[in-house]
Amino acid sequence: MMTSLNRLARRRPHRSGGFTAGIVGAAILLAVPAVGAQSWPPAPPAVEEIDAWVEDAMTRWEVPGMGLAIVHKGESFLATGYGVRELGKPERVDGGTLFSIGSCSKAFGAATLAALVEDGRLSWDDRITDHVPWFRLHDPWTTREIRIRDIVTHRVGTGSNQPLRPLVVDRRDYLKRLPYIEPAHQFRDHYGYTNDMLVLTGHLVETVSGTDWDSYARERLWNPLGMTTTTARMGPANASPNHAEPHAIVQRRFEGDAATTGMPLEPVPWQYAEDVTVPSGGVITSADEITEWMRLHVGTHPNPPLSASSVALMHTPHTVIRNPSSWMPFEGPGAYAMGWSTGRFGNITAVGHGGNALGFNCSIALAPEHGFGVWATTNRNSELPWVLTKWALARFLGDEELRGRDWHAEHERQVADGNRRVLDAQMARRAARLDRGPSVPLETYVGTYRNGYAGELRVRLTDAPVPPLMPAEGRLGRWDGTPGLHERPAADASAGTDGSGSANGPAGSAGEPTGELRLVAEFDGRERPIRMPLEHWHVDRFDAWFGDVRIGVSFILDDMARVTGVEMDYYGRFERVP
Repeated sequence: MMTSLNRLARRRPHRSGGFTAGIVGAAILLAVPAVGAQSWPPAPPAVEEIDAWVEDAMTRWEVPGMGLAIVHKGESFLATGYGVRELGKPERVDGGTLFSIGSCSKAFGAATLAALVEDGRLSWDDRITDHVPWFRLHDPWTTREIRIRDIVTHRVGTGSNQPLRPLVVDRRDYLKRLPYIEPAHQFRDHYGYTNDMLVLTGHLVETVSGTDWDSYARERLWNPLGMTTTTARMGPANASPNHAEPHAIVQRRFEGDAATTGMPLEPVPWQYAEDVTVPSGGVITSADEITEWMRLHVGTHPNPPLSASSVALMHTPHTVIRNPSSWMPFEGPGAYAMGWSTGRFGNITAVGHGGNALGFNCSIALAPEHGFGVWATTNRNSELPWVLTKWALARFLGDEELRGRDWHAEHERQVADGNRRVLDAQMARRAARLDRGPSVPLETYVGTYRNGYAGELRVRLTDAPVPPLMPAEGRLGRWDGTPGLHERPAADASAGTDGSGSANGPAGSAGEPTGELRLVAEFDGRERPIRMPLEHWHVDRFDAWFGDVRIGVSFILDDMARVTGVEMDYYGRFERVP
């Protein structure tokens, strides 16, 4: 009984008090033997228990392959892989298999800034315009006052402008277009997740260091940590004989979330606009090497490239999060720190992040005070990494209540709720559809339109076939992929669908005219023009499909039935060029 009492005593913060209070407290403990019998932290699970849990979970979530790393008491406990690197091929995932980790990269972005601060090359409170004089946002006051610590704490208000990624030529081009959009919320008013400011982080690091972000991260972080195969470049990763292939759902225009099970998967090309968005996402690493990153953040790495005070600052709350997202490793109110989210998970303080890219999901969760970390990644878009990290936190460090929860069921309910909202919105959209054709002949819509944000939009009338675009990353308007780049030749399953899940790739796919005139919207893309057939919805409203993301296109007519502009989802209003 004394052993249990001592364990319980260690759970409680020390409070000064008299002898009488101590006697009363002991009497209460003795009166509740069931509580006294609990132990904390629990004994760690055997590797065999973890293996069995993961293999069952991969079947439940229909995941081809997974990487897993666990640090316990500051040392590597497990770094391994499960399943296959690519469906239909025998090669297995192991501890050295490379995966893209999406927004789990953001912590690396913050760390490169911390390295520059430690080297005296900038300060957290420097203005951005001190180092990037041409930088502008929509609001002049925000442009003047934004500081370096603001851009890694999700409080600037820019939102995330992923639709720009396929249109811009480089990171500077991306950032130059931000003044054309109004903020999603006021500067420093509240938490608002943004990829844009981590794009700015990459440009800032490159400007100050004089080298590209990948090279700087390698020299300043990865090499000292022993992370020799970690990279932010798809080329070296794809050239490695040990890398996972991303997988996506075959039906391109299904309604629902990318984590949905019960739909066929296929390997798809790696897609990421690395020279634009790194380090918002795009870091590629393995279980073996992420272990060293976690050891840095729990304070036990033998060769830390950053000071303990810099690491602690990156974990320190900066921006309040009232309602955490499912990828965050805590429950109830928490905060965003610098490249990390943080809050209470049961009786511990957890620090972590989630990430996704086309065909990859990642989760990392740390309990630095306990020397614990867990990282999980899959080669399909799935909630499983977030389920696994919560299960591991609970299993290694949680109380009885946390260990008894069905994390699978909780996340499955969240996916189902999200899908239901999508379906409800689609049903409402269909109910509002008017049974009316275009108000003017199709050739009347033909022309060139322009805005400062997206550039030039050309609308043409053609009977030529339009090759389908690869899927954009995820669903519900996420655009981390760059459709049309790095395509697999003759990928039949990449054809579009009619919205019901049945494939209907474009006629004349061999290059023959179809004989049917259709409107096509065209942007200048990163490597070649991006063409999207316009499917009539009603009156002057059409739908374009960018991979698997629907874009509403509404033509604007004046009183004389002249087409004067276009309103386009994600891209705003375009004025017709005379």
